[in-house]
Amino acid sequence: MNKVENSKAGTVYPFLDARTPLKNSNMLPVKLSVNIKGEVFRIGLKLHSTPEIFNKAISSKGSITNEAKKLKAEIDIYVNKAKEIFEQYPHTTQKMFVNLFKSGSALKVSGKTDLAVLFQSKIDELTEEDRPGSISFYEAALRTFRKFRNTLYLEDITVEWLKAYRAWYVNLGNSYATAQMHMRCVRHIYNRAIKDGYISQGMYPFKDYTIGTASKSKNVLYPEQLKMLWNYKPLNIWEARSKDFFILLYLLNGMNIKDALSLKGTDVRGDMISFVRAKTSKTNSETKEIMVYLHPEAKRIIEKYGSLKTTDYIFPYFRGTKSDIERQRAKILIAHAINNNLWPIGVAIGLPMRLTTNLARHSYATRLKIDGVSTAFISDALGHSTGAITAHYLKTLPDAQYKKISESLLTFK
Repeated sequence: MNKVENSKAGTVYPFLDARTPLKNSNMLPVKLSVNIKGEVFRIGLKLHSTPEIFNKAISSKGSITNEAKKLKAEIDIYVNKAKEIFEQYPHTTQKMFVNLFKSGSALKVSGKTDLAVLFQSKIDELTEEDRPGSISFYEAALRTFRKFRNTLYLEDITVEWLKAYRAWYVNLGNSYATAQMHMRCVRHIYNRAIKDGYISQGMYPFKDYTIGTASKSKNVLYPEQLKMLWNYKPLNIWEARSKDFFILLYLLNGMNIKDALSLKGTDVRGDMISFVRAKTSKTNSETKEIMVYLHPEAKRIIEKYGSLKTTDYIFPYFRGTKSDIERQRAKILIAHAINNNLWPIGVAIGLPMRLTTNLARHSYATRLKIDGVSTAFISDALGHSTGAITAHYLKTLPDAQYKKISESLLTFK
């Protein structure tokens, strides 16, 4: 049995691991040594053998016993699977190789490439980069694609497939915006696949299909609704905390909950606090520092639930965490708790939409728009890279504003 070689992908060969013999036996585990671009690792097989039988199975020289023939056939199955992985995925990584090797499904189906494998490779990279937010986007997209079609191959992604997916997803009651997010994920995977040689540029479906952008306006709280929230008397400490955090996010330039929980005492500079949005800190080549004035009410809320005098995280929820993935889990828990208690508050004050922390950001931007603040300033305060992004956050004016404008149309001085 010869060592499998692939100059573009790697090499693999079977060996006996003398370090871990079976107890009270001369049998040793059979393993594969895999070398991918200089990265060497081992994979255990469900095989054991004596050195004598293993050597006969590998060399295939001279007379070979039935036991050695059986072992050779079993090893060949594993080696051939490794060779298939190298042939079909020439840019495989260790994680991708191990996942494919341990998978019980067939690697090749009419020469097509499993899209889920390429998605998982991207998710593995994001995990290494400690980017839980992006991981959740790709995982959510992959889950919906699998629900849409039982089989998922790169070559099946056509203009017709994309149109059918969007129609199916929206007909389930989901938003166009979320469908577009999922399709941006598959577009990124497709572009990577072209670069890595899995598929030709001529098959690219996105040259004839435009994903587009969602134009749906955001839900917001207008000044009169914010006043009702401000005057609301919480029924318990959980409602009090949820109301306080909503007001805090609103006062901190519509900051999202993760950025608020990520603030540290070292970010405070007198009556100002600076931060970089977590959403863009790992994707933009130039990070944009956002300065926020600490309103007295914001200071009161921070001191009630945390501390401005610490060098650690201002709020206790992220203290002791070691990675963004851990912080993402903590954020999900606290955001879920806050939003659960905001819901009955919104019902009590008669809001037409569900009250969540997300509305703080949209409400802040819209309040500035109503007050006549320029889009350029709002864009800077929100940390947006362009005014076009800010426009997506600016809800239309409230009905009372339209009425006032209309009534003035025939008023002449």
